Amino acid sequence: MLFRFQKKGLYLLGAVLAVSGILFLLPGYIGIPDPQRERAEASIYKELKISHGKRDSSFTRRMLAAQVLVFDCKDYRDLEDSIKKLKRVGVNTLIVRAFQNRGDRVYRFSTPRCSEGVYFETEHAPVVDPLLPRLVSIGHLHGLKVFAWMETRKMPLRLPDPEGSKAMGYCFEKGTLEPVGMWSIFDQAVERRLVALYEDVARSGIDGILIQDDLVMYHCEDFSPQAVALFEQETGKVLNPETLYQGPFKDSNGRWYVSEYTDTFWEWSRWKNRKLLKIANKLIQASRAANPQIEFAMNFMYESVTDPKNALAWLSQSLAESTKLPIDFYAIMAYHRQIKEELNLTDAGTYEKISDMTANVLKLIDDPNKILMKVQLEDWNTGKQIPAVEADEVFRRINAEGRVSLAFIPYSAKARLNVIQHHFQ
Repeated sequence: MLFRFQKKGLYLLGAVLAVSGILFLLPGYIGIPDPQRERAEASIYKELKISHGKRDSSFTRRMLAAQVLVFDCKDYRDLEDSIKKLKRVGVNTLIVRAFQNRGDRVYRFSTPRCSEGVYFETEHAPVVDPLLPRLVSIGHLHGLKVFAWMETRKMPLRLPDPEGSKAMGYCFEKGTLEPVGMWSIFDQAVERRLVALYEDVARSGIDGILIQDDLVMYHCEDFSPQAVALFEQETGKVLNPETLYQGPFKDSNGRWYVSEYTDTFWEWSRWKNRKLLKIANKLIQASRAANPQIEFAMNFMYESVTDPKNALAWLSQSLAESTKLPIDFYAIMAYHRQIKEELNLTDAGTYEKISDMTANVLKLIDDPNKILMKVQLEDWNTGKQIPAVEADEVFRRINAEGRVSLAFIPYSAKARLNVIQHHFQ
């Protein structure tokens, strides 16, 4: 069997660690273009005062969400107008980016102190502008819940030894181990900073957290000394590339493939998945200790539904195993144009795939409200808005399978809110 992985902006085909070094380029958010940053205005809203009560975990509400890459609003009054529009079309939850990576667009209404960091007060990462509580207060004023969209392995943390905290990946081109562009979850400093950071964002007044899709491990990582030692100690197996991959080769386009994975590889993938779930659980428990009412959502690549075995191989991700976590919403990245391109489907085949995905998740997760199907309203390659008739058909296919929670991404002034209003009822 031939294994390959083609993720947008990432190209992990068998293993993609390119000649220029390691190429684990998972985009901060789906590879949307990053125009010039613009000057921002200060907030005119007061900080929200937070009062935490006991959380009722016996019931999960139906989420109808807008996920925001950037609010292109010149000031906070303009922001409030945008939130009122979303409320009118049926949105009950805002999912806002709480991190800033180098090259990301800044919120126009912010006053940036630095080029990367987070949008809330903390000592564990650089603070771009602590505007999140103000944004939350506006959302609450108009009856919307606000989720902080948070990274993990790509989060711009303050670490004593950043280079030493990076994961190590196997470069098929060179046959060597090299640092990748994301943190190792086996590094204790990384874990401590992430836990403390999530505690801080939980205290900011938010209603929930969406864990970004960087809480995965690709098929040629992590070979950091801590990770290797722990795997060998817990399993008694020797961990090196020779024991994992059979018949790796490069095609005429320079892409690497793996002919077959070994039994040790599959054991390693399951082990990595358990470690990812363990750190996710620590983040959830720490956040709920700081704010007992907080809700949690977690991003899942579409392969976790359409191709679970290879999702485990490529990403160390398992939707089935993740159901053991105390998660409120399983956010399925049902990005139909990305799916169509990567699986080489027709339009009809793509819509059928969306229907099948929804039906399959409903078989796995018993509460439809816990299933958050995320729909793209913008083409990741061109940046253009997806036609209304196309977006309407994707929502129609999802809703035909069951009354699940829904989200669209990204929100912008050009978003086709008439389609949203029709389905967010």
